[in-house]
Amino acid sequence: MKKLTFLFMLLLASNSFAAESIENDTVVVNNPRKVIIVTNDSLQQVRIEGAQNDPGYKYESKIQLVDSNYVSETNINPDDFSFAFGHFKKNRDYTRTSLETTLFVGWNLAPGMPDEADVRPFQSWELWWLVGNYVYRPWDNGHAVSLGVGLDWRNWRINDSYRFLETGEDNKIEITKYPEGAQPKWSRIKVFSVNFPILYQYTTKNVGFAFGPVVNLNTYGSLKTRYTVNGEKYKDTFTKVHLTPVTVDFMATVYLRHCLNFYVKYSPCSIIEDGYGPKFKTLSFGVFL
Repeated sequence: MKKLTFLFMLLLASNSFAAESIENDTVVVNNPRKVIIVTNDSLQQVRIEGAQNDPGYKYESKIQLVDSNYVSETNINPDDFSFAFGHFKKNRDYTRTSLETTLFVGWNLAPGMPDEADVRPFQSWELWWLVGNYVYRPWDNGHAVSLGVGLDWRNWRINDSYRFLETGEDNKIEITKYPEGAQPKWSRIKVFSVNFPILYQYTTKNVGFAFGPVVNLNTYGSLKTRYTVNGEKYKDTFTKVHLTPVTVDFMATVYLRHCLNFYVKYSPCSIIEDGYGPKFKTLSFGVFL
């Protein structure tokens, strides 16, 4: 609308001072000697030469057209003196800061787990709710950094002839066979964490990515095993798992517009404290909304 107003005023202006002041992005030039307007897919340029009572008057305006944005630049009499102003119209989706929430659903592997504990990735789940993620965008060009807080539930399940078992007063965990004649169902370790992802992000209209560390405060861990002996059901539970209090994951995500978004996390830290159970790393992968 501003561009139409500008061109309309150029054509109808007459009989006043040679060039009136710039106000509200409108310039009035009376009796110009020459007006040149050049427009292409990404740029509109207006040049005016001469004005009433000022044959040497020169005016030039450039408007760069990029998607839903425009950047305008104006100069008056650049050979003699310059006066410039600019205006940047932000994309309607752009905000400098935002608070976001995200749900991650994925599966777990356990690199370093002893061979007899065959962890099944598509039966070992991660459910991670990033409750709040503060995103700061220094520039309107896709770059951002974020700091969040989340709640994370993870489990690692084995289904074969071995189980996780707490051994006694020292609260140690071993991987051992089921009792004689037992029919195994599954055995799992579950961990609950409060975590804090610190990420660098870059997003365009159709694709984006992020990466950075995720600091986990591992607050609760438990064991559960289900099996039957001679048709009788058994359930063994243990809730005093000695977890490593703080672990760090390294995370990467990929954003694809109109498609699923993917993430992967890997931690070189053992989830169970040294001397209290099998030492294994954590690897998670999945999708997020």
